[in-house]
Amino acid sequence: MRRFSLGSSTDRKIVVLEVVGARMSVVRMKPDGTTTRQEKELPSESEARAASETVAHELLARGYVEHDAKRTAPAPTSVSAKAAVPPPKPSRPAPKPAPPVREFDDEPPSSLFDDLEPASEPVAPLARLAPLPDSSSANGEPKKKKTGKKKKKKSAGESDGLDKRVLAGVGGVALLLVCGLGYIAYDVFLKPASIIGKWGGSMVEHEISRSLTHTGYDLVLDAKKNASMTINGESTTTGTYSVKGNRLKLILKDEDGETNDREFKIKLGASTLDLMDPQSGKLIVQLIRLTGAPAAGGKAKADAKAAAELVDKDAGKSDPAADLKIASVELSAKDGAFRLRHPQGWETDTGARPDNTYSYIILTKDPAKIQIYADIQGSLMSGSDSAGQFEEGSELAPVHRAHEMYKKVAAGELSEYQEGKPDVFKGSGLGEGRISLFKASGGLFGSNLKGYHVTLLTKDRRLSVLAYGPEKDFEKLKPAYLAVCRSLGH
Repeated sequence: MRRFSLGSSTDRKIVVLEVVGARMSVVRMKPDGTTTRQEKELPSESEARAASETVAHELLARGYVEHDAKRTAPAPTSVSAKAAVPPPKPSRPAPKPAPPVREFDDEPPSSLFDDLEPASEPVAPLARLAPLPDSSSANGEPKKKKTGKKKKKKSAGESDGLDKRVLAGVGGVALLLVCGLGYIAYDVFLKPASIIGKWGGSMVEHEISRSLTHTGYDLVLDAKKNASMTINGESTTTGTYSVKGNRLKLILKDEDGETNDREFKIKLGASTLDLMDPQSGKLIVQLIRLTGAPAAGGKAKADAKAAAELVDKDAGKSDPAADLKIASVELSAKDGAFRLRHPQGWETDTGARPDNTYSYIILTKDPAKIQIYADIQGSLMSGSDSAGQFEEGSELAPVHRAHEMYKKVAAGELSEYQEGKPDVFKGSGLGEGRISLFKASGGLFGSNLKGYHVTLLTKDRRLSVLAYGPEKDFEKLKPAYLAVCRSLGH
């Protein structure tokens, strides 16, 4: 009989092997004190002992410890049986594990466990927790096996989808590009010309032994058949228009309500509008289409009303002693075309072209600014050599025309430029001039501007002055503006 145990005294397991003749018995005792007994009848005693050795080796391999115990004597057998059954050879290999044996419910005798330590009160073993169920198995769905082949197919499908999206995006961009080019081609080459819009232009006429005559035209025609025409930037008439064939008929009224009907023979292009005499076909002026929405009628009247309110009656008053006290620092243009005086502390900048056809002086003292430009082109176009042929304050005088011509330049430099009616300017060393009060926008973050536009003529130059600053500081800066303008001379 051989005894084996596993574990401490509290959870010890005991196994007892016993071989009696050809019968092998196995008794197991659990930690809770319950026992089981198994027996197996084998063909011979040697096979029973071999099976016992096999079970013993398995128990030792599992960590069981064998205890010294008394072996039971083998059952008596006859001499013939001993002779018939030879003793087992030591070198004989162990047979295969015995097949399962039958279980018996009868308990082994207590003498089998006399020399072992008694087990304490059995402790219930901890229950093993079951693994968490998978989400798919919890829903009753069988778990799908993933294979590398399916992954390859999926990645290939994703790649195909990505390629299709890229091709669709490229196709969309190409379609937009083609549509844009088509629209540009239609707008430039195929779109029918429309007379609706803002038109502007001028004509310079010259007769032998007479001065040049410059006439500016601004024509606005909208979709509601409203019309507005401005001559030389000052005389504005509004009304309606009609087009029949190559004839444009304007029915206009001035501020006094007098009707002025005009008819032109026209030649309409994509960006040009030629106005011609309806009888002779002589070109009167070629107008160019300007950007911006048409503003005939109400807006033109509003602009004219705002300009009429820009009047400064004190601009014609002068005090030479006071002017000299304000502007005492003398300065000449780089090419010597003109000179002036300016207040102390103002920054100066002057320059000129090498051909002596253009020069300037810029005076600044934050936030005020005075710009003086002298150009030969304005003098030639206004006819400065015939200045003495006109009465004082005449709108036909060259200085008046030169003043109106530069008004467009100022409107291009300053945003939302509005200028009042020109008045006679005196006090400088260059003779009669023109002066206007103007307002403009200071931009998105700047304050509104207010200042003077002054024009003077020499024999070969037009002097254009823009003196301005914040509208709120105009009254404080006005004496300096006028003192500098009245100091202009050769």
